[in-house]
Amino acid sequence: MNIRRLRQVIEYGWKDASTLSKGSGVQRGRWSIFIDILRCFLKYNVWSNQYKKESLHLLSGEEKKKICLSYQEKNTFRDKWVDSFFANYKFLAKWSSLKYERSAALQAKRRAAYKERYGLGENCFIGYDVIFHRHHYVESQIRTGKDCLIAEGTNIDYTGGLVMEDHVSLSEGVKILTHNHELDFDAKDLTKGCILTPLTIRENVWIGTRAIIMPGVREIGRGAIISADSYVNAKVPPYAVVMGNPAKIVGFRLTPEEVKVYEENHYPAEERTDLEQYEKVYNKYFIDRIKDIKKFVNI
Repeated sequence: MNIRRLRQVIEYGWKDASTLSKGSGVQRGRWSIFIDILRCFLKYNVWSNQYKKESLHLLSGEEKKKICLSYQEKNTFRDKWVDSFFANYKFLAKWSSLKYERSAALQAKRRAAYKERYGLGENCFIGYDVIFHRHHYVESQIRTGKDCLIAEGTNIDYTGGLVMEDHVSLSEGVKILTHNHELDFDAKDLTKGCILTPLTIRENVWIGTRAIIMPGVREIGRGAIISADSYVNAKVPPYAVVMGNPAKIVGFRLTPEEVKVYEENHYPAEERTDLEQYEKVYNKYFIDRIKDIKKFVNI
């Protein structure tokens, strides 16, 4: 039983029972209605405000049961999610503490705790004050590969879902957002107009200090580097170097020829970067830009 919810039903149910008992044509007393509110909660997990909204005290047994069953599954799911939400912040209040920086043994305990709770990959380093959170009653997950680094002060919203592949490094103070909102929404909807924007960060990506990854960024390509304080609001191609607000491509770590050699040595054919597409992006954002700069300098 959800004790927190039971206390709420008792507190507000007693007040609602008083209000309902004074309604026009009501033949039941306050105690009778209050007992019925408790019965509907204990049997169907119907809350006091829902009992009042549906005027269940005026309905027959079958009518009441039908409405109660319509609320039961939704309320049970919501209670379970809320319990998980508060348990998450209780976990973070303990394990994100600076005190676990005092020794290698304490750091290892923190890493083990985060790995168990969030299902992180092998040998992931977690700094202090690292926050993982999700909202709007969704059940998305965060998943990492091996040898990832999530440095102190990192704040990750994984409401939309987040996948970090092997050897991803998040520097101090990085902020990642994976959901947005409609401008107009139905306030009665649990998701409140939430738009989920799942993000995949490919292997060997390095994200610099205080960079912000905005909602709507679906992928950060393999081997990319995002400079410190960058504001990323678009997909980042493989091996690109981006910086600025908004972040722009300023270079690439590898030429198309180097990508070909590197990936032939490290990846099976089906996982390699599309070289034709990579060369187009490389020329557009790097080679052609250099040519434009040379023309300007010559002028």
